[in-house]
Amino acid sequence: MPSHTTGCCIVGAGPGGVMLALLLARQGIDVTLLEMHRDLDRDFRGDTLHPGVLEILDQLGMAAEFLELPHARMQTLQFHSPDEKVTVADLSRLKSPFPFVTMVRQSQFLEFLVGKASQFPNFRLLTGTKVHALREESGTVRGVCARTLDGQEVEIEAPLTIATDGRYSTVRRLADMTIQPSAPGIDVLWFRIPRTADQHGGGFLGPGGYMIVLQRSDEWQVGYVIVKGCFPQKKAAGVEQLRAEFLRLAPGLADSVPHLTDWNQIKLLSVDAGCLKRWHRPGLLLIGDAAHVMSPVGGVGINIAIQDA
Repeated sequence: MPSHTTGCCIVGAGPGGVMLALLLARQGIDVTLLEMHRDLDRDFRGDTLHPGVLEILDQLGMAAEFLELPHARMQTLQFHSPDEKVTVADLSRLKSPFPFVTMVRQSQFLEFLVGKASQFPNFRLLTGTKVHALREESGTVRGVCARTLDGQEVEIEAPLTIATDGRYSTVRRLADMTIQPSAPGIDVLWFRIPRTADQHGGGFLGPGGYMIVLQRSDEWQVGYVIVKGCFPQKKAAGVEQLRAEFLRLAPGLADSVPHLTDWNQIKLLSVDAGCLKRWHRPGLLLIGDAAHVMSPVGGVGINIAIQDA
C-alpha cells in the first residue's frame, strides 16, 4: 500500500480546501490535498467572488492576474416586479479597490489557485482519491486511508487532518460527528439560457414566484425558487409550464426562454441548513460546509446540495 507523510492532509479541493492548501504551502508547510473527483469542474457551483475575496487575493499579490481571466462583473443588484424596478445593492459605494462581484466559473478559480500552489514543492494534489477511513491512534486522528478510482489504496499520515469536503462530508461521517439540520422551505432549479445585449438580469419577484438571473458572458444563469419537495409535480407539469411561469416573472427575457426545451438542461438544488456545535477533535478540524455555513442571521447558513434533475 503506497503511503505518504505530510504536515497537513486536507480532504476536499473546493474553494476552502484549495485556498487553505495554498496558504499553508506559502508558509513552507508540507501539505497534501485530496479530491475524490478526477478534476475540479462542477456545474452550478458558487460562481461568484465578492469584493472581500478579491481583497484577499490582492494581499497575496494575485488579484490582477486573476482578473485577467474571462469574467463578468456585477456592480448593482436590481429587483424587478410587475410594477417597478428597485436597486437593492450598489457596490460602487464600497470603499474597496474591487467594488463589484466577479462572475467566474468556480473551476477557473480553483485551477488558478492550484496553479499558484503547484509552484511550491511542498504542495501535493491527489485527484481521483476518495477517503474511506481515518487513521487513529489513542483517540487522535493521524491521517486518512483513501482509495483511488482505479482501486489502489493510499495511506496519508499527518499530524493534522482538515475536512473541507462539503455538506455531505465523508470525514464528518467517519468521525461520527452529527450535523444538526434545519430545513428551509425552498429548493432551487438552476439552468442556463442565452443572453442578448438588450436584456437585464437581477432578481425577479411576482405572484407565486421568485428567481435570480445572473450574467455569465453570453448567457444567463437562472436560479428559480420553488417550494421544497414540489419538484416532481413541477416536472410532471412539463417544461412548457415552467417556461410560462418564467415569462410571467421576466417578460423581458422572452427571446431567451424558448431555448429551455428539456429537463436535462435543469439541475435541482435541494436547499438545507445545519451546523456542528463542535467541529474539531484531536488531530482533526472541520471547516466550511463540512462544519457549517454562516449566514447573516442566527449563525446558521444554507447548504445547497446539487443533483441531476
